[in-house]
Amino acid sequence: MPDRAFNFAQKLSLLGKLMLALTTFATLSFVTTGCNEKPKTSSTPSLADVYYEVSTIHPVFASRERSFTLSGRVGAYTRADVRPQVDGIVLDRLFQEGAPVEVGDPLYTINPAPFQASLEHAQASYERAVVQRKMALKDYERFALLYKRRSASEKERDDALLAYDLAVADEKLYKAALDKAKISLDYTTVRAPIAGIIGTSKITRGALVNANQSEPLATIIDLDKVYVDMEQSSQEWRRLRQGLLDGSIYLNDRAYDVSLYFEDGSLYSHLGNLSLSEVLVDENSGALSLRAIFDNPDHLLLPGMAVVCKVNGGVSQNIMTLPAKAVMRDPKGNAYVFTVQEDRVLQTPVTLGELYNDGWQILDGLDSSYEVVISGAAALRHGSKIKVINRDGINTTINNSDQVKDTEAAVKAIANPTTSASGLGQSSASAPSVNTP
Repeated sequence: MPDRAFNFAQKLSLLGKLMLALTTFATLSFVTTGCNEKPKTSSTPSLADVYYEVSTIHPVFASRERSFTLSGRVGAYTRADVRPQVDGIVLDRLFQEGAPVEVGDPLYTINPAPFQASLEHAQASYERAVVQRKMALKDYERFALLYKRRSASEKERDDALLAYDLAVADEKLYKAALDKAKISLDYTTVRAPIAGIIGTSKITRGALVNANQSEPLATIIDLDKVYVDMEQSSQEWRRLRQGLLDGSIYLNDRAYDVSLYFEDGSLYSHLGNLSLSEVLVDENSGALSLRAIFDNPDHLLLPGMAVVCKVNGGVSQNIMTLPAKAVMRDPKGNAYVFTVQEDRVLQTPVTLGELYNDGWQILDGLDSSYEVVISGAAALRHGSKIKVINRDGINTTINNSDQVKDTEAAVKAIANPTTSASGLGQSSASAPSVNTP
């Protein structure tokens, strides 16, 4: 037993020494390997190697069409509420709801019996008055002849003349009563006062109606033309009037044309015409009421419909504009643009004027010598490195022969910034590019 214990102790000691040697060898190998390896370099490029692809233009002074966009509400050009003009019981309805009607078409029948009786009474009274007028005339002629023969006094002649005049007046009175009775009888047939589309009937057969009731029997609307009522700020109106007075704005042949857009943004096929500008400013809103007239042959515009109108306000002369996407704003709301200086951009403050068809008017901060970023500006910061891939409508990445072919397009682009921007990418920011070593 002691020998076995001794042998087991020896084996345990040898095993411990072996484990220690293996651990030491592994440690030395790791240290040696770590010393021989070179440090890895990051593959991420530095900020100095990052640039953004942008498109630019040189802004110019030119004439620009003015327009202002206003919310509007469609109203009926012609509308008539059908009401009875005599009292009575409705016997019948003579139209189909929602159908077109013409002027004079019968719509309702009111019981005519009492009005027919009134007409016959008025007719008899008138005929009696005619006979009395004839009798009075003969009496006057007889007394006039007797007066000449000195067989009647002057008083008798004058009394006969007065009786004749009274008979003439009575005849006119009963004639008027007869005409009124005829009109009342005619009113028992309620007719359409205008042509248009008739709506639902508010009464049914057997209803009692009267000439003074406030509720209409039905409503007729002429949809061939419609009004669109809008409101314009008094400041915009004053700016237009001042420009016309000082000559900076003139009216072209399209002035006061009105384009209409539906709620889904689609354009109405007919142009409208501005027909009314109120002379009073609303004290609550500070706005001026405008009204335009639109042809509506297809009856697409219905009264009460909400629409958006774009009104042409003439032409402003010699102004500078930039596409709206080129103008940025800082956290305080101040406007600025990015201008190019060598291969970087500078944040340049600008003063804005009105919004035109092709962008914002620039009142101060720029002139034609500046090169302004119009595409890819959203991702830029002051001092960002850039590469101009499209300048004044000319692609800078193509060869010289292609540039010569595009000279005419470039000239048009400079004259109209909208044209130069239309061929560019519509995204607000271009992805940054990286120079590879």
